[in-house]
Amino acid sequence: RVWGGSSTIVLNLGFLYLGWERLWVYRHELTATKVLSDDRLIGYSMILGAALWMPFSLNSVSMQAFLWMLVLIGIAWSSFTPKIFGRFPLASTFIIISMYPDYMWLSNRLWKALTGSYVLENLMAWLGSIVLNIMGYAAATEGRFLSLPEGAVEVGVGCTGFDMAVVLAGVSLIWGLLFQENWRRIALTTTLGIAIALIFNIPRIVLLTFAAVYWGEESFDFWHGPWGGQIFSAIMFTAYYYVATAIFSDKSPRGKAKRA
Repeated sequence: RVWGGSSTIVLNLGFLYLGWERLWVYRHELTATKVLSDDRLIGYSMILGAALWMPFSLNSVSMQAFLWMLVLIGIAWSSFTPKIFGRFPLASTFIIISMYPDYMWLSNRLWKALTGSYVLENLMAWLGSIVLNIMGYAAATEGRFLSLPEGAVEVGVGCTGFDMAVVLAGVSLIWGLLFQENWRRIALTTTLGIAIALIFNIPRIVLLTFAAVYWGEESFDFWHGPWGGQIFSAIMFTAYYYVATAIFSDKSPRGKAKRA
């Protein structure tokens, strides 16, 4: 999935580190925890049950991730008792959700449940047509379809910029929590990250339209495939980096984070 252009691993590693960092501070205290035999039995049962079910889940990445989460919960339960989840709820949550492989699928389903079908697709097609008309091309839209006199393209789910908006929102949260920034700055960086992802997606749609209509299938496959996706991601991440750095490195009194 990373080779195919997915940036989910950035969130996976970020959440994993946030959880691990919080537990590492208390490592000596945790290793001295006395565990009752009942807790060990419950934890081992979770591990064994998930491991036995794993071979039957090879067709579902999400199910494999869920079973791996149960393994981790079983390890924590049998090693540190279930009290660890109550004492370190945020760290436990970060580590568990870091195992989930498909934030994009989950966030897309939630977005569609709240807004309905094709809202963002239609918006991106319309914005792309505006840019094309400004450039002198007679572009028109009908729903999520963007058309020129020579041909048309469909703005699909993966071409809305939504996935990258989720990634930048997650990166903003991880970055802010890692350096203990205040929530106002985290919220501002998250908002601007989402805006950057959506704004930078508009020229991508224009380029893909040119490739599909004028440049041929080979050119479209390149820009729509892994290499084209990585090029756009690199440009977008570069712009986001400078914006986020400017916000998080602000040393003004209003921007100083308060450590709990």
